[in-house]
Amino acid sequence: MTLAVSPASAAASVSGTCFGYTGNFNEWGFTKIDWKYGPDECFGVAPSGSIWHTWSGAGGWKEMPGNGTAVELYGWDEDSSQKTVYFLVESHNLWCNTDNYSTNVWSGWYFPC
Repeated sequence: MTLAVSPASAAASVSGTCFGYTGNFNEWGFTKIDWKYGPDECFGVAPSGSIWHTWSGAGGWKEMPGNGTAVELYGWDEDSSQKTVYFLVESHNLWCNTDNYSTNVWSGWYFPC
């Protein structure tokens, strides 16, 4: 799957540090999410549009599975069995990825959310 990135977001670069790990992000930077049922986590979009996340003990920023690209993190949701992140793409659609807490495996990008 390929998600489109707007050229404007690819032009900017902002450095940010979360859990001691520094990365470069587009103009929207990164967002720290305090998950209720899972470990806290930060998400950001690189100037290239690739989507990254990190958490305490991760060893650095990790590219999200599925090689999706986006403009920015739009939102998130969680219940006791899973967490979901919503990313806005250039077409103004939301693409999602869900991590099932019982397997700790991300589902891969899907639309519609």
